[in-house]
Amino acid sequence: MSPHFALFRTSRLLACLVVGALAGLAVSTVQAQVLARLPALGLQRDAVTVSGLSSGAYMAGQFQVAYSASLAGAAVLAGGPYGCSRGSVSTAMFNCSCPAEQSFALQVAHAFGGGCQVFNPEVYLLFSQNAVAGNVEVHGIDDTFHLKTHRVWLFSGDQDHVVDPQLVTAAQKFYERVGVPAAQIHREANREAGHGFPSPQASQACSLTHTPFLTQCNLDAAGELLKWLYPGNPDWQAGTFDEGALKPFKQTAYDDKKVFSSLDSTGWVYVPKACEQAGAHCRLHVAFHGCEQGQSFKVGRQKFGLQFVKETGYNRWAETGHIVVLFPQVKPSDPKGRDLTDPYRFNPKGCWDFWGYTEKFAALNPSAPNFAKQSAPQMKAVKAMIDDLLKAQ
Repeated sequence: MSPHFALFRTSRLLACLVVGALAGLAVSTVQAQVLARLPALGLQRDAVTVSGLSSGAYMAGQFQVAYSASLAGAAVLAGGPYGCSRGSVSTAMFNCSCPAEQSFALQVAHAFGGGCQVFNPEVYLLFSQNAVAGNVEVHGIDDTFHLKTHRVWLFSGDQDHVVDPQLVTAAQKFYERVGVPAAQIHREANREAGHGFPSPQASQACSLTHTPFLTQCNLDAAGELLKWLYPGNPDWQAGTFDEGALKPFKQTAYDDKKVFSSLDSTGWVYVPKACEQAGAHCRLHVAFHGCEQGQSFKVGRQKFGLQFVKETGYNRWAETGHIVVLFPQVKPSDPKGRDLTDPYRFNPKGCWDFWGYTEKFAALNPSAPNFAKQSAPQMKAVKAMIDDLLKAQ
């Protein structure tokens, strides 16, 4: 048993004792013990999958492509294809998405002399093919033939004006072009949905597009995508969320301090009790939040907190599916005086990097964008987190 896992189990026991003795103690106090590193749980190496919403969807897709030899599938909710932005902040904001806030959209549009425009899916497919070819050539990503065994779940909303459904269509065409069989791709298109993550726990109307971007669309997206990515159990039902199974860990242990990553100091991991046992061989799923959904993003004076982590519904399905869920976190960064034409470190919404804000002069090499390679700061960090969880107990 690794020392980190021992610490993990000890912290769970202490948490239970404290709750039993002091029933009124706040949950946040119990959760204050932060794991120095993620525990070695001996998870299945051939059953690692990823998913995400919006910028998290782009991150999930590019992570899947970059590490295709190590993954089994991905779910992309309101996201476009690999390498969509070509390392350009203007392309990312006006052609691969459109700012939800009109005031912000007008500000950026004025800076670049334009506005939002959605291309034909074939145009995006050309972007993706060039990015893949460029990154494979420099050995920046795994060969795409690994994707042929993957399973893919896609979601789009007809009322989504942030990420147009045509972008999700472009993602679907990309997967088909690289050889993912049609039988392994599921497209969920919702006529009523705006820009958000569909969850039964949400209270926001399906068609709305604003914080917290968690919507009630009569769809349990977390459950549906997990059942698609992990087939074979038709009777799989959601379980009960265990507050004690959710633990914070230090992301700084995985962050390269020599480069800028925008990663928050802590992330979260949900480990069902069944997955704590040696030899459990549970599976691993990584869930990437969207813009404005990271724990440190401020909505007014309040931090967004754990709404994405707790209210998307992943944890309920993880309990009965024997799945560990990793919730890495990005924090906002907005250097004073930063010109929007120079996007380095400019990440005021706390988005995952799908246009190159973690590198200087990202747009100088659109055929081999670094943000979508294994060498990119966020990509390397999340892969290191996964590797720790996969280590034998």
